[in-house]
Amino acid sequence: MKKVYVCLMALFFTLPLVGVVFPVFAQDPSGDHQPPSAADIIAKMQSKLNLIQDQVNAITPIIEKYSAKRQELRQSIDDGTADKDSMRSQMKQIKADEKQVLAQFLSSDQMAQFEQMMSQHRHKNSSGGTGDGKGE
Repeated sequence: MKKVYVCLMALFFTLPLVGVVFPVFAQDPSGDHQPPSAADIIAKMQSKLNLIQDQVNAITPIIEKYSAKRQELRQSIDDGTADKDSMRSQMKQIKADEKQVLAQFLSSDQMAQFEQMMSQHRHKNSSGGTGDGKGE
C-alpha cells in the first residue's frame, strides 16, 4: 500500500513539471499556437487602454505594420533562413521601434498599460500558459 502512495505522490509532484520539461505538452490543444492578429491587438488595446477613435485610427496602421514585420520574422525562422539569436535581436528592435512610434499617439499612462499588457502576454507564452490566443 505504501508503494501506491509513494507512486501517487511522485506523480502528483511531477505533473506540474511536464510543462517545464516538455513544453510541447503545454501548448494549445490544437498544437497550432498563432500569435494575435493586428485586429486582435488593436481591439484589446482599444478596450484595455480606453483609446479614443482618433487614437485607434492613428495606431491601426502602426500595429498592422509591426505585426507584419513580426510575422515575416517568424516565417524566416520557420523557413530556416534566420537563426534564433538573430531573430531575438531583430524582434527586440521591432518592439522598440513600435513602442517609440506608439508613444507619439498614446498617453504615458496608456503606454505603461500597453507595456504591462505586452509583458503579461510574453510571460504567458514563455511559461506555457493557456491564454485566449488574443494577445494577453
